[in-house]
Amino acid sequence: MPQQQTRNPEPGGQLDWWAPTPVLPPEPAAVPEPLPAPEPVPASEPVPGPSSIEVYRAVQRSAAFQRIRHSYRTFVFPVSGVFLAWYLLYVAAQAAAPALMRRPVAGPVNVAWLLGLLQFATTFVLAWLYARNARTKRDRAALSLRWDTQDQLR
Repeated sequence: MPQQQTRNPEPGGQLDWWAPTPVLPPEPAAVPEPLPAPEPVPASEPVPGPSSIEVYRAVQRSAAFQRIRHSYRTFVFPVSGVFLAWYLLYVAAQAAAPALMRRPVAGPVNVAWLLGLLQFATTFVLAWLYARNARTKRDRAALSLRWDTQDQLR
């Protein structure tokens, strides 16, 4: 009987990809031994402290949190209103005065293109103003409040 070539030839031998490979039965998987049950740890007296719900509700009622919230709202609401009005003015001008919007400004750029590009510029300016406002007016106070809250929860 001729000897079959295997897929792993000896050094210097050739590999015959078309030779059938012997099918070996799978080896049984090793079964791990069960771990011993953990030793019961004697329960120490838990230190009663405020629950997280109580802490967060107290923070929400605090004057520091109300100042941060007021600072946020006095910036975001007016700026959002102004930007929404600016956007609606652009859309209304496009619908109500198409001749005005088609008027050339410089070369192929007309009033509609100019106002549309200004929408993008306004978005970036408002994002920058928001980040500056948050950094200068709210971030330090919010971080301080956060650390105080985390200390109360420990």
